[in-house]
Amino acid sequence: MSRLPAPLHEHFHSDLHVGPPEGGHDRQGEARHPACGDVLVLYLATAEGRIEAAGYKAQGCPAAMGTAAAACAVLSGLADDDELPAALRSRFIEVYGEPAAAHGHALGLVVTALSAARRPARGA
Repeated sequence: MSRLPAPLHEHFHSDLHVGPPEGGHDRQGEARHPACGDVLVLYLATAEGRIEAAGYKAQGCPAAMGTAAAACAVLSGLADDDELPAALRSRFIEVYGEPAAAHGHALGLVVTALSAARRPARGA
């Protein structure tokens, strides 16, 4: 099994973005990776057409949890539009580098949850 790169390893051990953002959220998306059992819920707080804050809840491999936390760290400030999934992927790779082949599914999981978060969250 491939070891997580140091920055993702640090995010995996941090609880900084675990759970909904402080102050609530207005977007929520979920993604599952059936082959390995990863489950990710992504929470987004938006204002004036931009992502203001993000949080997550995940169950699965360290790569999925570390990648979700790292993605939450770089989502802030991105435009909340149809290009958001591609913009996140681009910014993530710019900051953390291209995921290793063994961890690529984790970024895909986050992008899928982000795509599902395009509608208002229930109960937010």
